[in-house]
Amino acid sequence: MRFLLPLRRRSALVAAAFVIANGAVAIAACSTSSPDVEAGPDGTTETSTGDAGKDSPATNAETGTDSGRVGNCSPVKGKCDIVLQDCPAQQECVANGTATECRKVEATQQLPMGRGCCPNAPGNPCLPGLTCIGSTPCVDGGPATTGRCSPACCEGDDQSCGKSDPEGISGACDIQIVDSQNAVLYHACTYRQRCKPFKVEPCKAGEICLVEDKVGSASCLGSFGNKTNRQPCAAANDCADGFICLGGGADGGSTCHYACLLPGSTHPFDAGVEKGGPGAGGCPVGEVCNLHITDLPSWYAACSLDGG
Repeated sequence: MRFLLPLRRRSALVAAAFVIANGAVAIAACSTSSPDVEAGPDGTTETSTGDAGKDSPATNAETGTDSGRVGNCSPVKGKCDIVLQDCPAQQECVANGTATECRKVEATQQLPMGRGCCPNAPGNPCLPGLTCIGSTPCVDGGPATTGRCSPACCEGDDQSCGKSDPEGISGACDIQIVDSQNAVLYHACTYRQRCKPFKVEPCKAGEICLVEDKVGSASCLGSFGNKTNRQPCAAANDCADGFICLGGGADGGSTCHYACLLPGSTHPFDAGVEKGGPGAGGCPVGEVCNLHITDLPSWYAACSLDGG
């Protein structure tokens, strides 16, 4: 499965894509409040805003999900509502292909909302009503966890996402879970660690720091393509950390550019960043920092060859 963040042309970011352990696709909408996406082993996807400061909602001890949430908002239909989790006792509602069904809860389902998990673990390690959603599978020698136990939600209902356990990162209902044909099944919550671009406050290995809005909010997003300067890209996380995927060039395609700190701009960093090298605020030899992205901060730009 993979999921995407929608594109921004020349003046915006391109969608972000992820490979999910079971081959399902996830698509995340990118807006001023929602930059992050991840997908889970049941073929769903999510987008997150990383909005902080919300209290965790009351949860149902039996399902691990919010007991007061509003449902009937998901395109995927079937024997139950994946948001409301309205199955009989000791069962949970899951998306099986393009329909929902009630499935028996297993004794191994122990991890709470927002807890780190492995999307490729056998079975579902998360409490009933939660799915392990992540951008990459866990591998030997890699991170111990690459996903989060996330509930399905109604788009924009960040309150139902609560906070991650144990860090307390506020969740956001900002990703779409889609099937292999890119048909939206439902929305889900994401829990993203905050960061600062230009390696001022970096993300962990395997993630990129993605600037999300005009305010300069930024959060960590799992990397996918690890592409570098001038290489073609189709999504924000196709590029390596320190790069930005921009579309709308002369050939109509999208390519990775170094992100840079616009010279002379007012910015939230110390003076050292202005003199940073490529990937740390500056541009490589032969390029200039002059491609401003209109829906991102005035100090955030991209490097281009001396003619655009």
